[in-house]
Amino acid sequence: MSTEQVMALTTSVPLLISQQFDSEVVLANYQNGVYYNLEGSAAQIWLGLKVNRTVEEIGSAIAAATGGDVPFITQQVHAFVDGMLAEGLIAEGAADARDEAAIANWAPVLTGAFVAPEFQRFDNLRELLLMDPVHDAGEEGWPLRETQESK
Repeated sequence: MSTEQVMALTTSVPLLISQQFDSEVVLANYQNGVYYNLEGSAAQIWLGLKVNRTVEEIGSAIAAATGGDVPFITQQVHAFVDGMLAEGLIAEGAADARDEAAIANWAPVLTGAFVAPEFQRFDNLRELLLMDPVHDAGEEGWPLRETQESK
């Protein structure tokens, strides 16, 4: 995504849930069974997108919070957003409704020098996240798992 291009982004992605725990954000994709951990600048970018801040607004706010270089940090935010788009964590299209109060109250919570954003991707709970408790239940209850004998 070039810096001249402004696109509408949304964090409202089907079968993706997010939860903030202090300074980190956990995302779980119930479509592919992958979950993600976002910390530091990555979590702050997600939270900025969630209140419908633009990439440029997020980059400027993070630069102000960390005393960093606005063009460099904005470029890092663009690269991270591209990665989030590729993973299906955000989507292009109709942006989430702009809540002016939430936008005005949002500011990145970061201390120290800027650290490039990255997400940790995990698929070790894939089987559990993809289970369907309605259809994967048997007489023994939930979850219904195949035994070695039935394979």
